[in-house]
Amino acid sequence: MVEFDVHNLQKIKMFVHIAQAVMILIAWSVEIAVFKGADVDGRSGWFFGLCFLSIPALIYLTMTPRFPRTRKLANPYAMACVDALFCILWISAFASQASFNSSGKCKDACGLSKAVVALGVFIWLFWVITTFMSLYGVVYYKREGYLPGASRAPHNANQIDPDKEAFSTAPHDDEYAPVHNTDDHELPVHEGTSFGGLGSGPGPYDENSYGGGYVPPTVHDEPTGYTGYSGAAPVNTSASGRVQFPDARYSNV
Repeated sequence: MVEFDVHNLQKIKMFVHIAQAVMILIAWSVEIAVFKGADVDGRSGWFFGLCFLSIPALIYLTMTPRFPRTRKLANPYAMACVDALFCILWISAFASQASFNSSGKCKDACGLSKAVVALGVFIWLFWVITTFMSLYGVVYYKREGYLPGASRAPHNANQIDPDKEAFSTAPHDDEYAPVHNTDDHELPVHEGTSFGGLGSGPGPYDENSYGGGYVPPTVHDEPTGYTGYSGAAPVNTSASGRVQFPDARYSNV
């Protein structure tokens, strides 16, 4: 079952006014044909003139609520008054045309004049519908503060759960993904990779090393394969009782 969306009220009302404009144009054309074959008086002339008077009213009722710059002119009370006024005017118009037919002045154009009356009845019924729509717009305006469909808020604003949507990180998963993976990107590169490792660079005395400056020795510079810590070497003493430094490669210091 299709549910009625109050925010589409102005669009529906616009389509009704467009249908009115089409029928008014047809009724105006048929009335011209009646004028050629009948004795015209003020009753048929009133119907003909009201077709022109309806043009500015239809423009106001359809265009002002549609565009943001003209929406300030779409006062709900004024729109309801215009709809109600033309509802009364059109009931008088088709009644005047019907009275013209009963007077016998239509002559050979009585069939066309009856068609004008029928069109006037449908036009009046559409004005009744738009009047009720405008009255509902007044009630909605008094409750919400704006016309239906004229708010900047999204139509499904009532369906949004602020507890879930306001703090949701779903739209930002791609944006924050690199931040979450910083630990993986900052890991040091070990030996055995295609880029070498920390110990794969040139030695401290390598002639091809950058800058050619002195680099402190590391445990990998020792000729032996064992690189662990073995403690201090024993202290040697000479026959005179003097302390001597243990044997070591002091040239590296």
